[in-house]
Amino acid sequence: MVPGRPPYPVLSGSRVVTRQTVKILFSNMGALKLETLAAAAEPTEAIALQPVAAVALMGIELRHFPLDALYIGGNYRTAMSAPGLEELTESIRHSGLIQPITVRPLAEPVEGKYFALVAGARRYAAHERAGLPTILCNVREMSAQQAEEARLIENVQRENPHPADEAVAVGKLSENGATYQEIASRLGKPLRWVAQRKAVSQLVGTWLRALRADKLTLAAAEELARWPQAVQARLAAENYKNQRDATLSESTVKYWLQSETHILSAAPWGLYDANLYPQAGACATCPKRSSCAGVLFEQPGKGKDSCLDKGCWGVKLARRTALAIKENSTDQQPAYLLSSRSYETPAGALSPGRYEVSKKKKGTVAGVFIDGPQQAHAVRILLVGLSAAAQKNHQEAQQEARRKRLTQQATKSVLAGRVVVLLGQPDEEGGQVRRVLLGEAITERLLHHRTALDELVLAHLVRDWKWSVMLDKTRKALRGDEYRQWVRAQVQATAPTEEVLTRLLLYVLAHHDLSSEYNDQQQKVVTLLNRPELTQGLAEAAQDRLAQQYDPLTLRARS
Repeated sequence: MVPGRPPYPVLSGSRVVTRQTVKILFSNMGALKLETLAAAAEPTEAIALQPVAAVALMGIELRHFPLDALYIGGNYRTAMSAPGLEELTESIRHSGLIQPITVRPLAEPVEGKYFALVAGARRYAAHERAGLPTILCNVREMSAQQAEEARLIENVQRENPHPADEAVAVGKLSENGATYQEIASRLGKPLRWVAQRKAVSQLVGTWLRALRADKLTLAAAEELARWPQAVQARLAAENYKNQRDATLSESTVKYWLQSETHILSAAPWGLYDANLYPQAGACATCPKRSSCAGVLFEQPGKGKDSCLDKGCWGVKLARRTALAIKENSTDQQPAYLLSSRSYETPAGALSPGRYEVSKKKKGTVAGVFIDGPQQAHAVRILLVGLSAAAQKNHQEAQQEARRKRLTQQATKSVLAGRVVVLLGQPDEEGGQVRRVLLGEAITERLLHHRTALDELVLAHLVRDWKWSVMLDKTRKALRGDEYRQWVRAQVQATAPTEEVLTRLLLYVLAHHDLSSEYNDQQQKVVTLLNRPELTQGLAEAAQDRLAQQYDPLTLRARS
């Protein structure tokens, strides 16, 4: 017995239990009550039980506990079948509890309670419904992680829990350091099942709530979970609002995702090229590839690694197309723009009937595809159906397009120079210009590739900079420019001077993408600053922060 813990009596008076009784007890624990067993016991070879002591037999300790003496917060299940629970309640009311629930002693009391429920949430709930004051418990010494594993195993094997609860539990086991192989072995489940449940636990909030509310099938959730959270969030914003009254199926989700993936081996740029789009880096080391999702994506064959970020692919494709046009153009002969479309051909491009691809260099001109499966690829072409005058007109049109582009660049350069002059003015007008641009730089950084603020960053801004708390209803109503205007207003209200704006900009740079699992901006800052004091005691400090913000047993946010 742990010092300081109140004893909970099982039997009244001194009783003895023989070895024969022990065998009966564990062969048919639910058929007989402990009082009956104790009364029938023979005094020979007896194990004496003191009054108010627990029954300790063969390494197992049994106690009756008042229901309100147990801490229930660690159970991950959030939903129970009402008919099934009522059926169990009636069974316990008339026939008693067949199998004790499992509890564990706590090293430190939680909410004034010294024991926590490990397994048996439905039996506990049934006792509450039946109005029974106490419940028989099997007391076992175990750590929080062992308890979590026991809870998951017990529920999976006894009554399949909701897939969302299953996913959260597997996610917690993984966070505690267990590998997929270890979890699969303990649960008796395939490795792919474990990987899928872990991925489902990391769905963005909209989809995880839809799964829990049975508005999203498990197969559909597993399909969504294979994709980066940025894709999940975009699909939720674009599609879920119009589908809330129906249960979304796997086929619907696959239809949404059919244009999201691209085979990397077909990319018209080098997969190790980190300069084409520096913010994203090289494709070969990008985590948003199907091969990085392990068993979640069944690879059709070698060389079929796929990009899962359509937005990034589009940026790289556009940049590579522009580079290909530049590389294959001269001042005298710009590269021809080639389209794969016979109808609605882009302006300034040749339709398929106006050119022929040739392997010869003599008598041909350079062309670059600007759409279709060959986009960004350069080829040699023969012009078809164009007279000399038409060819000259086409070249003149391309020359004019080049002149417009260069004129635009020159205009932008002049404007930038004039803005710099204004920034350098020491008067109030110059100060106003600097404040406006600093505010816009902060807004751009906060909303970089986003339609809304990172929720964790916003929480820090509310706490440290006194930003207004946005209600869910307001946040859902604001879209696009309205949301950006709200962010600008917050910046202006909380950072009215250049000095404060500069501090806020640096604060935002340090806190950028706190919730992102792909971009570790904070590690980049630490590497850039190269200050050893930034990493000293980091693991311990992180654990302290976690304990301050979340319950250590349930991982629920503290109010």
